[in-house]
Amino acid sequence: MKTFTIGKKKIVLKEEWMVGFITTWIVGLLAHAYRFFNFLPIWDSIYNFTGVGSTYTLGRWFLGYAGLITSMFDLPWVNGAFSLFYISIVVILLTEMFEIKNKGMIVLCAAIFVSFPTVVSSFAYMYTADAYLLAFLLATLAVYLTWCVKKWGTIAGMVCLAFAMGIYQAYATVAIVLVLLYIIRQFVIEKLDFLEAVRKDLKYLGMLVGGAVLYAVILKITLIRYNITLPGYQGIGALGIMSLGQYKAALQKTLYHFRLILGMEHGVEKHVYSLLNAAALLLIGLILIYLLVRNQVYKKKMSMLASIAAVCLIPVGAYFINFTSPDVQYYTLMEMAVCLIYLLMIIMLLQLEWKTWISKILKGCGIFVLCGLVYYNVINSNIAYFNMNLSYHKSISIAEDVLQRIEQMDEFQNQHDKVVIMGDYNCATENLQIMMPSIMGISNDSFLNDSYHYTIIWNYCFGVQMEQASYDEMMEIVETDEYKNMSVYPLKGCVEYINGIIVVKMQE
Repeated sequence: MKTFTIGKKKIVLKEEWMVGFITTWIVGLLAHAYRFFNFLPIWDSIYNFTGVGSTYTLGRWFLGYAGLITSMFDLPWVNGAFSLFYISIVVILLTEMFEIKNKGMIVLCAAIFVSFPTVVSSFAYMYTADAYLLAFLLATLAVYLTWCVKKWGTIAGMVCLAFAMGIYQAYATVAIVLVLLYIIRQFVIEKLDFLEAVRKDLKYLGMLVGGAVLYAVILKITLIRYNITLPGYQGIGALGIMSLGQYKAALQKTLYHFRLILGMEHGVEKHVYSLLNAAALLLIGLILIYLLVRNQVYKKKMSMLASIAAVCLIPVGAYFINFTSPDVQYYTLMEMAVCLIYLLMIIMLLQLEWKTWISKILKGCGIFVLCGLVYYNVINSNIAYFNMNLSYHKSISIAEDVLQRIEQMDEFQNQHDKVVIMGDYNCATENLQIMMPSIMGISNDSFLNDSYHYTIIWNYCFGVQMEQASYDEMMEIVETDEYKNMSVYPLKGCVEYINGIIVVKMQE
């Protein structure tokens, strides 16, 4: 523990904080330095060299302001450094809240958080990654303040949660799962009576509900202020009570995506990631049973049932957005709350001592599994960025080749001609390792999905400005004999001048 004096105030830095902070940066750089120090755009980021993407129109009223903390540019190292800083503060807050004093466990906690697939997916969208991970910090801070501040903690937690949701609504699930973990800890480790725990935990329910209501109120004011209607995208415009059938479908989606992020989409597979996660879930169950028996929690039936129920509800809490609208589709970007199952494992491992043979086996296996997951995630992160790099070079090469063919046409007069790209060019690389889990934002193929992707690359990378043809003009071209007789890229004759528009046929 180190003490610093600033004016008349003494600032205490605990060794546990320093271990968590430094580990986050070391493992973070091992996992993500490839991304931080290279320009690796994807299909979405080339629209957003500046800016953070859609804000008010998707109900993310604080996202634009959160992005201003760094800049409005897609700056890999700057955004990445701020993201690591936010994650490191999350680690410090959680080690305090759950009283994690063991430095080895703090190292594992920091390492597993910073290498989790959701972080990799966030870094694929680097232009907004720092803002999303600020939402992770705010959601964690909401629970932490509710826990440690007696008088105004719940109110402060509501505000933090509302602003986290104002950046990205899915991060509300982090707060939900953290509350579930705290409830489990109360019953299994602190051995609280059921009614005593309920009285203590009502403030967390108030924080969660109050934060969501505050978010909704600010959203309503924002929509009125800017005269905006929420779209159907991801069910944002249709939040509310669903039917029983829709809740059943939401539960099925939840279990599917929970298995998918853990590499068990089709059950336990013969793959390192799948086996490690299956072992982690098994160990969580076994350690829970061991602690319920050892701490005699089974004698308090309500407490035992509540702790088991809280564990089973973790997937529901992690995918709670599924239960707010039938049109929600979960992506890797939205699944940071799933990472907290490893925090639960760490919390329970701390209760095991190196004394009895059963606790030795459980603790040793738990540490081995967590170390294996960290190692796998770090390697998998680098594979992801390698694939992004390959995708970038493919995309630039294809865009340059198409531009050269256009410029060689006799009809090409100036760079303000209209152009339309028909279809996608499939150029998937064979024999690349299939990633597990599948991470949104990572592509083995090019990210040239439509005409705008081509024209924006030509503009930014080659200084050529071309106008896109309209949808009606494109439909007229499709009906012409000239188009039907065109060859498909990369063959000769794949670029033609039809109805005064440059046409590139990428597929039938």
